[in-house]
Amino acid sequence: MGSTSANTRQVGHVVAQTGRGAAKATEFTVLHWRGLLPFLCIGAAAAFAGGSTLFSWLYGPWAWAWTAAVGVVLFVWADGWVGTLGRPARAPGVAFLLFTAVSSVVLILAGAYAEAYMVVAVAGLVLGTWWWNGQAYQGHKAERRAERRMETVLAKLGISTGTRITSTRIGPDGSREWRLYLGDEDRPDQIKADDVAHMLKTHLDRVVVRKVEKGSSRSVKIVHLAKSPDQTAEKVHPALKADNRASGGAWEPGTRSVTEGLPTGSVLGSAAVAAVKVYNENQDSRCVMLLGKSGMGKTNTASAVLLSLIACKDVVVGVCDIPKAGNLGLPFGRALHRIARTADELEADLIGLYNLASDRCARLARGEVRTAGGKRARNWVPSPDSPAVVYPIDELANTMLRISAADPDQGERIWDLLIGLGQFVRQAGIMLVPMSQTAKRDMIRPDFTSQMGTYVVHQLKKAVDAGDIWQGMDVNFLEAGLPKVGMNLLGDLDGGEPVKTMSYDMDSQIADEDDWNRVVDAYAAHRPNLHPVEVGTLGWGDGLCAAEGTETGPAAGQEVATGLAPRAALTTDEQGMDAATLLADALEDDQMPSGAGILAGDEPVEGDDERQSAVLAALVQAADKGLSRAEIERAVEVSTSTAKRVLAALQTGEAPKVRREGQGRAIRYYLADDQLVTA
Repeated sequence: MGSTSANTRQVGHVVAQTGRGAAKATEFTVLHWRGLLPFLCIGAAAAFAGGSTLFSWLYGPWAWAWTAAVGVVLFVWADGWVGTLGRPARAPGVAFLLFTAVSSVVLILAGAYAEAYMVVAVAGLVLGTWWWNGQAYQGHKAERRAERRMETVLAKLGISTGTRITSTRIGPDGSREWRLYLGDEDRPDQIKADDVAHMLKTHLDRVVVRKVEKGSSRSVKIVHLAKSPDQTAEKVHPALKADNRASGGAWEPGTRSVTEGLPTGSVLGSAAVAAVKVYNENQDSRCVMLLGKSGMGKTNTASAVLLSLIACKDVVVGVCDIPKAGNLGLPFGRALHRIARTADELEADLIGLYNLASDRCARLARGEVRTAGGKRARNWVPSPDSPAVVYPIDELANTMLRISAADPDQGERIWDLLIGLGQFVRQAGIMLVPMSQTAKRDMIRPDFTSQMGTYVVHQLKKAVDAGDIWQGMDVNFLEAGLPKVGMNLLGDLDGGEPVKTMSYDMDSQIADEDDWNRVVDAYAAHRPNLHPVEVGTLGWGDGLCAAEGTETGPAAGQEVATGLAPRAALTTDEQGMDAATLLADALEDDQMPSGAGILAGDEPVEGDDERQSAVLAALVQAADKGLSRAEIERAVEVSTSTAKRVLAALQTGEAPKVRREGQGRAIRYYLADDQLVTA
């Protein structure tokens, strides 16, 4: 009894081991010797048919029942094994399984005829040809080779075995994409695009390494583009395609909103459109800075931004281009509201934006601005009737150097305005878009760059030109990282990893004057305009800029520059708080621009004359030492907002009585020179 059970167990063990060995051998053959599969299938069918015939000779008619049972079991086992294959190999695997089963039946029933063997052989050759040269085999073979190649690259980069390749995909154009899930010992910054390109023996501009999920340090995607980005990226802005501008199209004039984003090109390694966003999902606006050394496509990207802007129904656009005499805005002139070409026009625009922001802040505080759902808005909601305002400034660093060299006082005033504007005007639906070849501290003040919500960075001359942008992130601003003209790093609006993109080829599109002017004219016909009161406040007139050679701004711009007062004053709210107080509260303590015009009510706040006299008396006592704003508050016994309002009034007008020196916390106030003589 014991020997019988032992023998049974031994036989079972042999059968199990034989089955495992057969499965391993078959799997190895499928993965490495696929050309033999048709012959193996024909051999398996012939062996089964021969075995069943021999079995019937030995045991009689009942042998066919046992043969059928064994055949069903083998078919179910093989079908289960085919289900474990990868998706590209699964369909051919099923085809071979069915071919083997049918061949077995044919050889059993017609084994006496030579034609049966001919039919099976020809069918096997046809099926093998489809498998060997067909798309399923070729794709699977290429994916397996690509996966093994990336495994070799990761090993050479010192990536641990805990990191695994979760998927390998080959696109229709031949590009390869690997998705990785990093192990506990690895970090994304260990996988750099230049190292991967070196290992793959390809040019750096064809390799993209980026995170898959925002906020995740585990999932990484590596893409090896089939061609250079300047050959594969979309070159034509979607607004320039006639089908997109047709009725019902995505770029039909008068339909797009600035909140949807401003397309600039293509995301490399993805089918996604690259878009500069000035609004996030919560309708919070951001200022954007464009950086890049000369000749690397910064103006090209800026042109894409401008075309996307004039295609929107709810944004007013003004452009400042002093170094190039307005050349950036001229191709879009028919659809723009302002082109500033001089330092005085820039200063007038910034003061106008300041006044407009204070106007809108006051309206927000009074609850006059509502969301689409009828709720009280905290931020300005852009619409065709109350559009947002976007103001690009080209070559900011060089512009400010030139202005400061010609007139240091004006340079200081403009910097104060820029810094103050960056701090609070976004709430009023006003966004600055400065462009520069550098953001280093001695060229552009860091308290201005810190107000930028996101960046678009082309290739830079030196790493220091990037300033404090994207510290701690694995980005390369130099030649190795952005080798192609128009290639740039597009920042995420909410602080995520920047993505590498290629801008549209705007220069060649603008050069085709007839088509270009036709597109600009189509959008100009649907451009919004500011409310008449806001037109008077900002000083940009009530119409679009004309074509080249005409005035780019109305006389109101000069009026704002000299008088600093809007033509339509604001009323106070029920608590008696006026726009000047609201503006003062919106700004940081140390950033009230000395040249800003403050909107006031029809009547001055009661008691301000006495407060101004008290401030002047305190400054007389201080003599050449001056006073900080905090010292003035203590000396005159007024609140912070009141002190700001009074000091602002004393610094404006045709004969300012107080001057300000210093920056930040070091600001001190002194009597103006003529007032000091009078005192």
